[in-house]
Order: sequence, then structure tokens, then C-alpha cells
Amino acid sequence: MGRRNNDEEATAHGQPSSEFTVREDSASKAAGHVNLELVDDKIDSSSNGVMKGWKSGAGSWFDAWLTSAAAQIGQVMLALPNAMANTGIRAGVPLLFVYSIFSMFTIHLLTALYAEYKARKVKTGKWEGGHDKKATQYFDVITDLVGYWPGRFVLLITIISLCSTGIAQVVACSTGAYYLNTSITKRTWTLIFGAALSGTMTFIPTFRHFRIYNIISLTGTAYSAVYLIVAATSSIGLKKGAASVGPHSLQSLFLGANVFMNAFGGHTLSFQLAEVIDAMFQPSKYDTVYPFSYLYTYFVSTPHSILIQLANPTANREFGNVYGVVPVSAARDVSIVLMIIHQFVAYALYVTPVFFMWEKLVGTHQKPLWIRLPSRLPVSLFVWFIALLLPFYNTINAIMGSFGNSFTAFVFPAGAYLWVYGRSAEARANAPKQPFLPGGWATQLTLCVFLFIWFLVFGVGFGMWASILNLVQNVNTYSAFAECYQCAGIIKTNQLNG
Repeated sequence: MGRRNNDEEATAHGQPSSEFTVREDSASKAAGHVNLELVDDKIDSSSNGVMKGWKSGAGSWFDAWLTSAAAQIGQVMLALPNAMANTGIRAGVPLLFVYSIFSMFTIHLLTALYAEYKARKVKTGKWEGGHDKKATQYFDVITDLVGYWPGRFVLLITIISLCSTGIAQVVACSTGAYYLNTSITKRTWTLIFGAALSGTMTFIPTFRHFRIYNIISLTGTAYSAVYLIVAATSSIGLKKGAASVGPHSLQSLFLGANVFMNAFGGHTLSFQLAEVIDAMFQPSKYDTVYPFSYLYTYFVSTPHSILIQLANPTANREFGNVYGVVPVSAARDVSIVLMIIHQFVAYALYVTPVFFMWEKLVGTHQKPLWIRLPSRLPVSLFVWFIALLLPFYNTINAIMGSFGNSFTAFVFPAGAYLWVYGRSAEARANAPKQPFLPGGWATQLTLCVFLFIWFLVFGVGFGMWASILNLVQNVNTYSAFAECYQCAGIIKTNQLNG
């Protein structure tokens, strides 16, 4: 109370409040430490590694890294070269790194909000989440900390975003399969893969059952990244002047930026953050895991995107999927098969949070698995239907970036953080996770304001304009329920590159 009164007295006399120096105050650090103890499990830190995860339910730092790396980037790595063609290398490379840095910061914000949420629940004896209990979700955190209607809005956007990402996996599977076998139309491949995904990945109970799937998934993306680098440098060869090719229109620039946002804007774990954190033994450490997942993300996304653009900028702009640019070969076919396997895993990672929401809605979330898991099928069927309705691969990725990621990865975390900590010195003093940036709370809150405005205007505003315009153009050109989107180009490419 004494500290709070001093702040109010200083403000009344026109002096700057000391509330922005809370981070350096030893009392506030102690309060935050007490709250942090409510968030993390009391375990032997020496055993919180790979072996503990293998022995006791996959809640280690390593398992969180596996899930983050596997979910952070997948099918979108196949669309990134086309996005680089839309923006040009000179704009594209800075955008890649800026979005990734902003994403790491907003993951810190979300981890801090989760820690605040859990600390409050534990203090009041209302904590029901964690491990194999009730799954905590993004909208649960926002509802409790900000309010009912903001939580409902977050829920709506999150459902749309996650379903769109699931749709992208179905479309990516059918596109990859069509490159392997053009005798079956893309629509038929979509029917096949929609049925396969609905009948298999729907029945994985929680994120704690993903370890082996994540390792298989990472193998696929690693192989494909290496293959694409080799194909660009040796099979195709780099072209003079390709680095200076820029965007051909404002719409093109924003379309490419949207795909970057989808890949590097925290388009996975920022959505299902709470479930992944629930699975950890020390959830407050998640924001130290996530940056390490980016080391892998950079490797599987950036080099081949740049090199493919330098090798064949013309074809790269034409095809939303990079397999339309590289030569037909056994190595390419292996990459396609591995990426299809990865997309099965990614489908489960992205759509599982929607399964949890649906279970809560229909009252099966805490029922036995034989009731709970089949109740998820309506969600899978809906995703399957939309994949058939709008099979436009690069457009789906652009819409996910502009509408979904702008809100869920940047606007919501920054806005919620400002709401919880920007209005109260007491909340800042008792925050379980204190700011890590130089300048403490002043720097942290200022950056939140910047991100909130920037992504609301350029991500949602201009990004959605470019994406919706592209969607309308595709529907007018190919129609809804298109039998074979871009199939003529794929057949021609297979013949030329074969």
C-alpha cells in the first residue's frame, strides 16, 4: 500500500510515477517469484530434460521444443518461395526476420498472460488445467483476464484460423499427391485425404501423445529443405538479376507479406499456446523454448525460399507450390511423400484445439475417450468440406496470415497485455513474469502499443484487402469446388521438368 500511495502522490504533483520501475524493485520481484511458483510444477530441475519427458508423459522442455518446431512451419514452407516472388528478395528477407522477432516477443506476452491466469486460478483454488486434466485454451485466458466478450471474439477468430490451417493441410496433401499422379484429379485426391485425416488424426487425445509424430514430422521438413536447396543450386542454377526482381503490384506485395506472417507470425503455437504450456512441467519457461524452435524454422524456410527465387523467378511467381518449379526426380517424389506425412501430423496439431473447443461445447470434453474422440468428427467433416469448396492453396495461406495471424499472434496478445498490466501498477508489481527488455515496463508496454496498431492496420486492413481480392479472382477463374486448381500448369511443368 505504501508504494501505491507514493505513486499516486507523485502523479498528483505532476511528477512521473515510479510504476514503470517495478521490475527493478526487490519487493515486486519477490511477489512475482511467489506467483511463479504457483505456475510451475515442483520437480527436480535436473530431471526436466529429454529423459524426464520420455519417462513421465512428455512434458519436458525438449518435448515442448519438438511440438513448437513441428507445428511452427510445415506445408507453408512450400508456399514461401512463391511469397518471395510476390515481394521480391529485397523486401521479403527483412519481412521474414521482422515477423519472426515480433512473434518471439508476442509468445513472451502470451506466456506471461498464461502465467497470470494460472496464478490467479491456483490462488483461488479454481485451477483445473494441466497435464491430463481439463485443457486450458487461448480464449480461456483472454476471457478470464480481459472479459467475456473479448474472450468470445478471440474464440471465434481462433476457430476460423485453426480450421483454415487444417484446410491448408488437406489441400497441401492433395496438391502433393497430384504432382505424383496426375491421372487422379485434385478434387478426388482431396476426397481421399479428407477421409484419411478424419479417420486417423481425429483420434489422438492430447498434445502429450505427439512426440513420435513430431519427430517424424521434423524429418520430413528437414529433408525437403535440404532437397530444395540442392535443387535450386545444382539442378536449376542461379540466374543473373533475379535478386533485383520486385513485386509487380501492391496486392502482390501484401499477398507475399501475408504468407510470411502465416509462416513466421506464430501461426501455430500462439493459437494453441495454452494446451502446449499445460503439457509442460514448467510452463513459465515456454517463452525460452519458442525462440529455439526458430533456429529450425529459419533452416527449413529461408535458404530455399531465397535460392528458388534466384534460380527461377518467373516460374516461382506462377506456382503457389514450390514443386511446380523444381525438376521431376526421385528426390522430389521422396520430399512430396515426407511432406504429406508431415501434413498429417500438422493437421492434428492445428485442429486438436478446435476439437477441445467442440468437446466443451457438446459436453464431451471430460467424458471417456470412447465418447470424447468420436464426438470430434463433425469438426473434421467441416474442414474437409471447405477444402473441397475452396482448394486455392496460396490464397488460403494468405488469408490465414492476414486475418488469423494478425489477430491471434499480434493484435490480441499486445492488446490483452496492455489491458492487464498497462492500467495497474499493482498488477505490474505482482506479475509472475516480469519484463525482460531493457527499460522494463515502459519499453514493453510501448512496444505492445506499436504492434497493436501496426498489425491492425497493415496486417488485418491491407492484408485482408489483398487476400480477399485474390480469393475472388480465383473463384471467378476456377469456380468453387474446382475439379483441378492449376492442374494444367502442373501437367505442363511435369512434362517440361521430367
